[in-house]
Amino acid sequence: MGKNEKEIFRDFIRSTGFRETAQRNMILDRFLKTEGHVSVADLHRILNRRGRKVGYATVHRTMKLIAECDLAREVMFDDGVVRFEHVYGHKHHHHLFCTRCKKVIEFSSKTIDEGEKAILKRYGFKMESHRYEIFGLCKNCQKIMER
Repeated sequence: MGKNEKEIFRDFIRSTGFRETAQRNMILDRFLKTEGHVSVADLHRILNRRGRKVGYATVHRTMKLIAECDLAREVMFDDGVVRFEHVYGHKHHHHLFCTRCKKVIEFSSKTIDEGEKAILKRYGFKMESHRYEIFGLCKNCQKIMER
């Protein structure tokens, strides 16, 4: 049986020489309970609203550690804000981003994934990471623009 997120994080923290702290564990817990794409500012606000006094820099550094141990990944849309999304135990996906209303739609595509594998094989390239994002207008914004 595989490790859960908390065990992965604990092992990573120890292997890098950092200390496991109550604040880091609290930030990890809140992130794991938060679905969608969350920025450091969002997470900081959520924690402090719940009476957990934690510094912005601590949230930022901890989220970087969470991403380094492959529990999360950074995503950035056209607003320039770095957000984090769950990776571990979540299905691989891509994003459609509405440039008008900022709606984010996650999608998976077997065709795209197979195409990526074929390209990697053709060029003998080993992928470390990638992102596929399409920017445009969602259905609702298209309707509004047509009026």
